[in-house]
Amino acid sequence: MVDASAAKARAKPAGQAAKRSPSDLPPHAHCRICQAPIALGREPRVCGEDACSTEFEHREASERKMRMWMLIFFAIFALGYVGPVLGRLMGA
Repeated sequence: MVDASAAKARAKPAGQAAKRSPSDLPPHAHCRICQAPIALGREPRVCGEDACSTEFEHREASERKMRMWMLIFFAIFALGYVGPVLGRLMGA
């Protein structure tokens, strides 16, 4: 069993926890995969480990494919909606 009074005595009172100001940390960004701190200007935003680089490339390829499919479905919708309207206007 845990002694509640001993744990309470060891704990710091509320409001006295060590607070860090934003100026204590140097400006940095985080790896998109593992969230490790990296330099601000690093492109692409990955830490450089092989696993992170591979995962980042995989995600980029997946995003490109998804963007392409979204454009294709939008084009199909646009042609299906606008095509008949233009056909009526051209035929009139």
